[in-house]
Amino acid sequence: MPCKKITLIVLAALFSIMGNAQQRKLKIELRGVYDSNITLTPFNGIRFAQPLIELKNVKAKQSVLLNIHDSLLPGEFLITYNYRKLHTDQPYPAEQQLYLNKEDIEIHANPLYLRGDSLIFINDIENTLWNTFVNKRAQSMSQISLLEQLLQGYSDKDAPVWLAAKKEWNKQQKNNNKWIDDMQAQNSELYVSKLFAFSKLPDIDWTATPKEQLNNTIENYFKNIDVNDTLLLRSRQMNQFMGAYMGIFGQISTSIELRDSLFARAGELACQVASKGHPKVYGWFVDYFYKGYESYNITKGMQVLEKHLQNPNCLTSKRMEIARRLEGIAKLVPGAKAPKLTVKNAMNQDVVLNWNTDDKDYHLVIFYESDCGHCEHWLKELNTWMENQDNNLWMSVSSIALDDDRETWLKSHEKNKFPWTDYYAPGGVNSAAASNYFVLSTPNVFVVDKKGVLLDTPQNIQDLTDFLHKDN
Repeated sequence: MPCKKITLIVLAALFSIMGNAQQRKLKIELRGVYDSNITLTPFNGIRFAQPLIELKNVKAKQSVLLNIHDSLLPGEFLITYNYRKLHTDQPYPAEQQLYLNKEDIEIHANPLYLRGDSLIFINDIENTLWNTFVNKRAQSMSQISLLEQLLQGYSDKDAPVWLAAKKEWNKQQKNNNKWIDDMQAQNSELYVSKLFAFSKLPDIDWTATPKEQLNNTIENYFKNIDVNDTLLLRSRQMNQFMGAYMGIFGQISTSIELRDSLFARAGELACQVASKGHPKVYGWFVDYFYKGYESYNITKGMQVLEKHLQNPNCLTSKRMEIARRLEGIAKLVPGAKAPKLTVKNAMNQDVVLNWNTDDKDYHLVIFYESDCGHCEHWLKELNTWMENQDNNLWMSVSSIALDDDRETWLKSHEKNKFPWTDYYAPGGVNSAAASNYFVLSTPNVFVVDKKGVLLDTPQNIQDLTDFLHKDN
């Protein structure tokens, strides 16, 4: 189908949904390749998720027009080119970051490079300013980074060279932050100016101990961020800023237990700051930490979020999930009765798990998903662990897949050929099996005895080994 016709179909669909609402125009002219599929995806606050527009088989030197509804603006977008350099080639992906605001802009793009003369913006202000800002800051940071290496690595803090470096760093830091303030003031009408604040440098007392410096950095981390500005959530900059924040705590985590405590503390401090800002930003912070705590099964972190559920100003989208997880934390404790589990086997027959079907003292249940990398690692290690007769003597295993559909599970089931019984729970994380065990993400692991009493919820193979050796 000609690309022009596809464009008209897309635009007609958009107009039918949006009515007479205002829109901005993005024109893309393809260069340097035979053809390409072009996808435009808005950033949704967490990731680039659902494509807004997808055009197929756009030819070289052909221009296409995309209309973007004003409700999505301003914000960050991702253009994905799945291009073929030659007619006989397989499609190859290339990505382009894009900021859109008030202007109708035009882009001449060569997916082979997407930089320099191969990427031309017409009638654009936002992206031109952003690229200028990023390049200039990179130049200044190269000098600042060298000073930081000297200040951190030099042991004699009374040496003239160290004192000179400290003086120069303080000067560069003030110059950097003043430059950012000036850039924001001069370009306050532009969306990207809001994002400059993420690049400000903190005050550092270089005479303090590393621990004191770390505590000061944590205490003042959000000092330059406006938690009342919801538009900050429309760019990856907020996510990257939060990732660096969590990295501070990760660097000093020397054990799983310490990591859990530190990550819980990180959420407590950050959400406290966010609670003083816009309800939407506040809710975003709670959502961010919920996702991390759920992924790593950090109980202490979930308990930190509990008080924020009671705050009417917290517009979290995960209120029900957090409440459900907290209920599970309260109910599924060692010594509690393990809930009933009804699942499907490979023949699509209902099976009720029985904790006393063999002569083994313990039964391990692992909830997983076929496309979950962490689950794959867990299951692979569990398979090796069960090959040890000392472990196999005491433990039987049932794995329960929480895939969205049965076909996905069956393909994985046939491929894996686990040495234990593998089941499927129709409905995935919304199934009765997952609900009974308060499973909202995978993997989740439970150890039950022959009487149906929950004994442990190991987070890794070492935890499982420790449990077995503790009682035997």
